[in-house]
Amino acid sequence: PREQARTRNRMLRAARIADALAAKGWDQRQLAEALDKKPAEISRWLSGTHNFTSDTLSDLEAVLGVKLLDVVA
Repeated sequence: PREQARTRNRMLRAARIADALAAKGWDQRQLAEALDKKPAEISRWLSGTHNFTSDTLSDLEAVLGVKLLDVVA
């Protein structure tokens, strides 16, 4: 059950990133350029299997203008 929840969260996060890309009218190449990454890395991220670091999620939030991390202060 724990691994299923993790997999589900990774898939949902990847879908949220893909939706944010579509909303901006960007493709994976444009996101890669904005983050100084290779397009193949973005493709892996959007596969739904990538385990993101909090730094990467923070960078994605800044570039895409969406919340991917919930931090309660």
